[in-house]
Amino acid sequence: MKGLLAIGEGIFFFYVLICLLVLNMIHFGNILFVDMPYEEPMTVTSSSPTAFLFLFGLGGVCFLYIRYFLGRSGYRRLKIVLWGSLLAFNTFGSGFSLLMSYGLMLNDREAIYLILATIMSLVLTIQAIMKYYEWK
Repeated sequence: MKGLLAIGEGIFFFYVLICLLVLNMIHFGNILFVDMPYEEPMTVTSSSPTAFLFLFGLGGVCFLYIRYFLGRSGYRRLKIVLWGSLLAFNTFGSGFSLLMSYGLMLNDREAIYLILATIMSLVLTIQAIMKYYEWK
């Protein structure tokens, strides 16, 4: 049972990793390749409610997962370091994309989505840091 739980946790971690990489690659691609007004930027999704539900759903699941980690102390510390690093890199990447594309954003929906992703990653990173020091 513990092995199955570890496999599920690994799959969830890589799913979140892939989602965050795709999100950051889309925004970095817009910064690099969209430099003229007639060029169309890449969008995250075509539907705002779908994107926001996905963002809040994934953030809520990550929040609950980080809050209620299972396992021995060494395993929990390893998981919290991995999750904290992933979320910290996403916070810096999303914040960098937001600062670099501030004047270039043509779509308000994408700007709001990027701001919410940055804030959510920051909150989850702070939660991971607090959990790390709680278990130390």
